Amino acid sequence: MALEKEKKEREAAMSEAREVSRKAMEEAALLSERAMMVEEAASRAQEEVVFFKGAAADLDKEKDLLKADLASARESFQKMKMEFVTGEIACHAAEEAKKKALEDLEAERARSRSLSADVDRVKRALLEKDGAIAQVLGILNANRKIRKRTDTDVAFTREYSRVSIFQRERECTN
Repeated sequence: MALEKEKKEREAAMSEAREVSRKAMEEAALLSERAMMVEEAASRAQEEVVFFKGAAADLDKEKDLLKADLASARESFQKMKMEFVTGEIACHAAEEAKKKALEDLEAERARSRSLSADVDRVKRALLEKDGAIAQVLGILNANRKIRKRTDTDVAFTREYSRVSIFQRERECTN
């Protein structure tokens, strides 16, 4: 019995060992399967690392391009700011020039009105002088006519006197 018991115990131990071995084999198969899955995951992770390294390199390139674009935009902004300030200065200068031009125009208008008034005064003075000259010319013309008549009268009187003297002499000689 002891032998049988030992045989049974051995069989039970063998059966148990087979069961443990089978379980160990199943577990080994599971572990092998998991190892393959881990290897696949590691391979995918490796591929992702390569992809992300490429993406990181692309992002670095894009970052450098964006930095260059930012620098260009800042430079353009500075230029625009300078142009704006220059434009403001030019606008202010134009406003000042306009203001001065309007002041000059108003001064020129006042001067023109003053000159126009002076011209009107000179015209009136000339008209008065023309009137005076016309009067003087009229007087001179009248004086000429008077002189002419006087000369004519004197000539007539002389002629008459001569004729009278001649007639008297004739009468006296007759």
